[in-house]
Amino acid sequence: MSVKEGWNIISKAYQEKTRISLEDVHWGPISGGESELKLLGDVKGKKVLEVGCGGGQNAIVLSKWGAKSVGLDISEEQLGHARKLARKEGVKVPFYQGNMEDLSRFRNGSFDIVVSAFGVGYSESLEKTFQEAFRVLRKNGLFVFAETHPMIDRGRIIRHGKRRTWEISNYFDRRKHTWTWRIEQKVAKFRTCHRTLQDYFSALIRTGFTVERFLEPEPYPLEKMTIEERDRTAPYIGDGERSLKNFDIWKKIPFTIIFKARKP
Repeated sequence: MSVKEGWNIISKAYQEKTRISLEDVHWGPISGGESELKLLGDVKGKKVLEVGCGGGQNAIVLSKWGAKSVGLDISEEQLGHARKLARKEGVKVPFYQGNMEDLSRFRNGSFDIVVSAFGVGYSESLEKTFQEAFRVLRKNGLFVFAETHPMIDRGRIIRHGKRRTWEISNYFDRRKHTWTWRIEQKVAKFRTCHRTLQDYFSALIRTGFTVERFLEPEPYPLEKMTIEERDRTAPYIGDGERSLKNFDIWKKIPFTIIFKARKP
């Protein structure tokens, strides 16, 4: 099953069950968004491309903040949701169907910022994805992306008596692996590559980027927060209340990595 097919299957259920803010750019589940992390700076008047935009929430927020945002995703179902959501929110955001490894529809140096939140991990080639982001950026342009932490990719929950903990298997196993995502009655199978932190850093440097910041955001203390506090503070909270099921694990390890890189 391709990434496109998988997301077309689960898109509707995912968008219904996942709480994603339309007032703040999210950089991953259960932790701070752009209002807190301040990675992009003032986006007013800036041309921003979001690759792997999914349901368009981040691109919509950026448009509300005054950016000239554009979204690109491989899934038609996700883009259908994004277009409806943009109309509902009263913003005009062009959304295009396409692969982040081929941004040929966009000219060289046509964007001030390229962003992605949990999209880069689906790419077949980091090199091609980073090269295309580099190409479409203007000089001094920013590339900011968030991904699942490699510790999550190569781990599982195990029990030691009554205590649950996270076990990492082979961190250096870069082979493609198939995993299943079930939401309600919808099931999608994805085949993706595991990358180490070194893989991300090395690919960025080889492409020509300068890495300015690297973050492993700590999660909010969700178990101590009311629903209202969570909704007000965390821009993204996974699959509804079920995202708290394994919070005793997630609060001890980094779930997300974020890179802020610049084109010289």
